[in-house]
Formats: sequence, C-alpha cells, structure tokens
Amino acid sequence: MNETPVSLRYANALIGAAEDKDILDQVRDDISGILDLIQESKDLCDFLADPLIHPAQKVAAFKTLFSGKVDDLTLGFLVLLCEKRREKTLEGISRGFLALLDERRGVVTAEVRSAQRLSEEQQARLSERLSAYSGKEVRLEIEVDEGLKAGFVARLGDQVFDGSLDSQLSRLRRGLAAGV
Repeated sequence: MNETPVSLRYANALIGAAEDKDILDQVRDDISGILDLIQESKDLCDFLADPLIHPAQKVAAFKTLFSGKVDDLTLGFLVLLCEKRREKTLEGISRGFLALLDERRGVVTAEVRSAQRLSEEQQARLSERLSAYSGKEVRLEIEVDEGLKAGFVARLGDQVFDGSLDSQLSRLRRGLAAGV
C-alpha cells in the first residue's frame, strides 16, 4: 500500500465512523464509486488538485455531484476533506480505505494477466487455488495481456505464479539443457 500516513489516518477514521453507524458496506460502495470516478475523470483530478479553487467552491461542487447519491456520512467526509484542504489526497484516502477494509475482512487481491479472457469457471478455480495457498479470500483483478502467447501470470502480494507459455517453455528448455 503506497498511501501516506495522513491518508491512512483519514481512511481509518472513516472506517470507524461507518462502523459506528453500521453502514460500512454502503460507505465502501460510495468510496469505491468515487475512486472509479477519480480514475476516469482527468477534470475531477485537476479540480481536486487545484489550490486556487476556494474550499467553499469545492464543497459546493461535492454537494452538487454527490447529494442523494452517496450516504450522508460519505458526503460529510468529503466536505471535511475540503475544509481541511485534504481533498487532493482523496484518491490515496480512498485506496487506503478499501485496502484497510479488505485487510480487516481477510481479503487479498491477486493481479492476474492472462493471454485471453478467463471464463467464470477458470476464474473460480484460480481464485479457489490462490485462496488455498494464501489462507484468505482472494479477489481477482484480471487484465488481458496480448503480449502473452498463452497462459497467465498472477501476483498475490510478493508472490508471482507464472503459468505463461513462455515461462513453461523456458523451464523445459533449461531442463533439457541440464540433461534432465
């Protein structure tokens, strides 16, 4: 996790407030949606990062954008960030929030690159095997990588599982060269 200590403090505070109100899943959905929006909108990123825009203007924009679409706690949190001039760290706070929540729930994310789209059955088997390996629930983030000829490469924390055709051929080549 590359979030700053300040981002993680805000993320922890939001988790605590959401737990107190028993709306943690709703706030998680809100934060996930906001993070998606930040990643998709360069204009929003520029808006958040612009120090010349007065905090009151940012508060008004957040209220216009999110009123009725996110929980009041989430909206209040966004307003607080603007008032404290921390809105430029919203992406880091959001990432930290989701990572801390996953950590508390025993969920890890595996980044998977595959040569082609994996079927639902293949995804389920891969998730099951990685869960057995890690002892935790595994969420897959899958990306099709046309650079792979066949197979997949999965990264779970620091561990890499390379089931690509290139690596299998390389292992076979080394084995034959060694006379095995």
